[in-house]
Amino acid sequence: MRTVKKMSSAATIAVFLLCCFITASTGSQADCDVYAATGSSFTVPLTHVLKDSDNLRWFQDENLIFYRRQKQVITGKNYDVDSTGSLKLTQLTKNKSGRYSPQIHRADGTSAGDLPSVRLCVLDRVQKPNVTMTCTDKGHVNFTCSVGQNEKITWFMDDEALEEKEKTLTREIKDVLKARFSCNVSNSVSSEISLPVQQNCYATLQKPHVTVNCTGDSEVTFTCAVSQKDNYVEFKWFNKENKQQESGETLTKKTKDVVNTRFFCNVSNPISYHISDPAVQNCFKPSFPTELLGISIWVFIGGGAGLLILVIVTATVCCVRARRKRRI
Repeated sequence: MRTVKKMSSAATIAVFLLCCFITASTGSQADCDVYAATGSSFTVPLTHVLKDSDNLRWFQDENLIFYRRQKQVITGKNYDVDSTGSLKLTQLTKNKSGRYSPQIHRADGTSAGDLPSVRLCVLDRVQKPNVTMTCTDKGHVNFTCSVGQNEKITWFMDDEALEEKEKTLTREIKDVLKARFSCNVSNSVSSEISLPVQQNCYATLQKPHVTVNCTGDSEVTFTCAVSQKDNYVEFKWFNKENKQQESGETLTKKTKDVVNTRFFCNVSNPISYHISDPAVQNCFKPSFPTELLGISIWVFIGGGAGLLILVIVTATVCCVRARRKRRI
């Protein structure tokens, strides 16, 4: 029981310290009166009308950084203040963040009272962000914005601002096939926007070609080959009558059933599609041709038989007429 209580107390303390750190981190910037970028300059204004006989002090938090007694500079440099006594800060770095407070004493030693102070926060300028894209297995695409701590994010799709403010933006691929995404990151002193990025989960397909593989002389397998293939390609097979046969990358048939049948494969994804040239099995060739000049041999046989019958009928009619004339 003691061990459990000690662990519980330690966890409570850890959570409390974490909350204090978060509060201090967020509160420190929330209490700032002025923000300035690193490397820039800022002048802390003195609202009191300064006399030559006055003694001027400037403090950064509790540290004295400038002291001028009447016209003689004791601490700091003469150019640290301007003609009005305002404090000039140049080449700002983060360690120059803090509360700047002036103090003025007259020649008789009396104070000019409490003068307005300024809390300055010095921040780095944000870096230009990059957007990376990741395709998922569920038909979605993730866009991720590289962002620093305490920086705000604004997402844009085709230059229009979106409501999402998170680091990662998720969309269905079919809804953003040609859309351009960019992210803007900002803090209190600067902002930068990334270059636009498009999804490339779906590739633009090229025209496929069909290969034929024989399994002895009993079966034939047609394979639809495409040079650039993604996870979302659909394959469909059609015969010469444009009737769909099957779906899938391969099509297997009994050779005797498709002796002269021509097959096409169609490849498609949401942004493109192509149809192959026709392919015919070459595994089995019958001794008696079934086609001639691309026309079924039975057409020729039927036509020849019809022509033969016509010749016979014509000859018969002619013979009958000839016999009748002789009788007359």
